[in-house]
Amino acid sequence: MKIALHVSSVGKKQMNQNNDIPDALQKIFDKALEGKRLSFEEGLSLFSTPYADAVCHIADQVRKNKVGDTVFYASTLYIHPTNLCELSCPFCSFYAKPGWKQAWFLTPEQIEHKVRQALTSQALNEIHIVGGLWRDCNLDYYQEVFKRIKALDAQLHIKALTPVEYDFLAKMHSISLEQVFEKMIEWGLGSLPGGGAEILVEEIRKKIAPGKITSDEYLNTHRVAHTKGLPSNITMLFGHIEEPQHIITHLEKVRTLQDETGGFQAFVPLKYHVENNALGKRTDRLRPKDVRLIYAISRLMLDNIQHIKVLWNYVGIDEAVGILNCGANDLAATQTQEKIITMAGGVQIAMTEAILEERIRKAHRVPQKVHSRYNYTSCTNFPTGKLHMTKIAQ
Repeated sequence: MKIALHVSSVGKKQMNQNNDIPDALQKIFDKALEGKRLSFEEGLSLFSTPYADAVCHIADQVRKNKVGDTVFYASTLYIHPTNLCELSCPFCSFYAKPGWKQAWFLTPEQIEHKVRQALTSQALNEIHIVGGLWRDCNLDYYQEVFKRIKALDAQLHIKALTPVEYDFLAKMHSISLEQVFEKMIEWGLGSLPGGGAEILVEEIRKKIAPGKITSDEYLNTHRVAHTKGLPSNITMLFGHIEEPQHIITHLEKVRTLQDETGGFQAFVPLKYHVENNALGKRTDRLRPKDVRLIYAISRLMLDNIQHIKVLWNYVGIDEAVGILNCGANDLAATQTQEKIITMAGGVQIAMTEAILEERIRKAHRVPQKVHSRYNYTSCTNFPTGKLHMTKIAQ
């Protein structure tokens, strides 16, 4: 099906007289619309096309075909137990060292107090827990934290810790990842948020996060979580020193593991912010990207992941709503007390469910409040290795 599109003034200058898409690009669009898998080369070519608006349009059509017009969001309280960290990643604005005035450490009692307070002012349905790599945050610590949260409201969904943190816990306690997840599930863990992916290409990863686990180790932690019935999200940090081929490699690795386990709920691109970190001072090294195009290409490459999530506090609420027309179908959450991106210069506004729903409706979409399991209640392994989800009755 040949398509003609309304595009930007820049795009119009480079289109032919009939405003038609070039044949090579049209073939890629047709494959995507037919649900066929794009190759590495096809995905990479989308970065250099002058028809970015057309790529976004097709990604929006693929989104509509796959997940309809529902836009998901959650009412989420962020808990950052500590920003003390044994690592010093150049891209990170969050970490602190002992004695720094911006350092903090929360006791389980303080975390309970935060959750209790939040429950009095908003209809929370999810607690998002991530922090630094610090030995006081051990398994005993998380057992008490999780149990205190569940004692306040057993229905609260706990989405906690990155694969980097789980690897840290396993090594600290000299036990396997499987054993770590088994304990956490027993205490109330419901899913993984998927941070810490950065770019899953070692030549880049070693430069921006030199002390973190490798790409293979990171992905294997997700694999183990999925085999234990834990769904997860997975992120990608973009707009730093990576090139388009690194992004496509990242997307292919995510897609391959999803073929194996089926355990990824959402893909979450994260725009890099330059404030308060060492890498941000090296502006000559940075490679900014077209944010809309990143989301669109992610939707087109990740044919086996349902949800593409845009975090409004990374890009701004107006741009986030616009990205709903570029393949995204999840506007994240209220993001109450989120600190990682705000410390790097992210958007700081008091977001409410009412505002999110209003913006979604104005975008001619249907808002739906969920938590990170997208209204799925059970998750068990089958011989294929893929997770089987059972929906809540509506």
